[in-house]
Amino acid sequence: MNQMVEPKRTYSLHALVLDRNPELPLDEKEFNDLKQAKVRLNAALALEENYDLLLGNYRELELEAISAAVTDMTSMTHEYEDFFEIRTAINRRFVNLLSATRMYLDQYPQSLKKIGANLEAAKEACSKAYDNFFEYRFMEALRNHVQHEGLAVHGVTMGGRWLPPHEPKQLQFSIVPYASKAALEGSDFKKMVLIECPDKVSLIPAARIHVGGISSVHKKVRDLIAPFVSEARHLVEVAIARHEAEAKKRYSGIAAIATEDGVVLEKVPLFLEWDDVRQKLLNRNHPVENLAKRFVTTQAEGAVNS
Repeated sequence: MNQMVEPKRTYSLHALVLDRNPELPLDEKEFNDLKQAKVRLNAALALEENYDLLLGNYRELELEAISAAVTDMTSMTHEYEDFFEIRTAINRRFVNLLSATRMYLDQYPQSLKKIGANLEAAKEACSKAYDNFFEYRFMEALRNHVQHEGLAVHGVTMGGRWLPPHEPKQLQFSIVPYASKAALEGSDFKKMVLIECPDKVSLIPAARIHVGGISSVHKKVRDLIAPFVSEARHLVEVAIARHEAEAKKRYSGIAAIATEDGVVLEKVPLFLEWDDVRQKLLNRNHPVENLAKRFVTTQAEGAVNS
């Protein structure tokens, strides 16, 4: 009677290139640790990409509004078609922003789970932002409304006013896209939030508070994942350095490989260029928790033209 021979599984560190290069042995734990490190770094990159997308859409919204105000300042056209085009353009930016905020809020818990960080601490930051700010609650309800029933921007107020009021010297132009409570009544808009609404909700200040709240969540997320991500990157760096020291040169296609009777079962590519992108995004996109207190102006402080 033939006795079954269990297949032998081995693990190694090897560069997947045509050149001959060292094949360094790994034990099962080392292989699994590198595999987990790759998962963690991928999840951390996804978090930064989603936050970058959110901030990018917010910037585009603000720039769209500023552009409309500058156009109004220089052309002074107030036909119905002009207002319609402006409202349409800002609506598009708002829909993009609301989609980006929802994507971040939907996906960050999955990323935290993959990394192994404390999900509840991040959820607390999210709940705090929701509970503390009407505008945050409004934007969350508006996102659901836009997805299922209507648009975000119901009207746009724009024009100029002389400043200072009692001694007019400068004409200030502004634009205020708003959502109308009357337009939301009778729709699927969340009733408890609708009760809080004034007749008109100025949307750009609301967007700033919403993005600021999500920034506070992202700041907490970064704090929670930092030790896991640092350890993961270190493991990959050590593996790359180990192979480089043995090969006397650095190869770009290094991978942790699992084989069984000579057949490759699994490959875990080990390179850090993509994680360098994560670090670049992390350094570029600082959390803007106090975004509601910020605004942009081209007016020099104290400057009034006579």
